[in-house]
Amino acid sequence: MRHTITGLIVASGLVLTGCGGQAPKAAPTKSPTASAGARQVLNFGEERMGKRGIIVVAKPAGYDLPADPQRAKELTRGTKFDVTVRNTTKKALPAASFSFTVTVNGTAAAVVTDQAKNLGDKLPSDVLPGMERTFGIVVPLPAKPAEVTIKVAYDRTNPIYWTGTA
Repeated sequence: MRHTITGLIVASGLVLTGCGGQAPKAAPTKSPTASAGARQVLNFGEERMGKRGIIVVAKPAGYDLPADPQRAKELTRGTKFDVTVRNTTKKALPAASFSFTVTVNGTAAAVVTDQAKNLGDKLPSDVLPGMERTFGIVVPLPAKPAEVTIKVAYDRTNPIYWTGTA
């Protein structure tokens, strides 16, 4: 229950930030939903089916961070989230149409990028009809558990949020 409430608070903060910081006209009493009634805030590991396919952000797994003198010293551990996009349409889903952003404890987070290891915050290539693409988002985290939210958007409409403690 705590994860859901925290996720909604984090997601609401992201929505407010995206609207220039202006408060919405009416505060929702339920979690945000798409027009078809699908949930917009999910736990890691849950699949989300949409008009164009299925997306899942896997549960977090430990990851050995590469050395980076620029990284803040309190970010001592790495966590990897595998993201899978499955195309169920008859048209290719352009990789450039997707955006992936990460927050840790409500603050924008940098991610580890390594194309050779299929890591980053971008879908590596278009997803052809009937196919799927998976890549990893690696986030440096503090030693203590942190609230992580990954926002996924397609063509900047109806973002979906995966959230939980890692």
